[in-house]
Amino acid sequence: MSKTDQPAPISWTIDRFANGQAVLTNDQHQLLVPRGQLPENIKEGDVVTAEFYLLKNEKKRKENIARALLEEILGEE
Repeated sequence: MSKTDQPAPISWTIDRFANGQAVLTNDQHQLLVPRGQLPENIKEGDVVTAEFYLLKNEKKRKENIARALLEEILGEE
């Protein structure tokens, strides 16, 4: 699928900020995003979009860390 064949990104409106989180809303959903993940100058009422990327090796990396910690706890080598 080419980039032009992809659906339009979902837009979100900054509804409010609470407890270090931005509350983003659209017609169907609400999403909480850590305030630090958004641009510094963003304010209530601004509209944003997001792109998601698959981190192919991240799952394996986390499994390896968990396995190493478990082996350390259990004293296995």
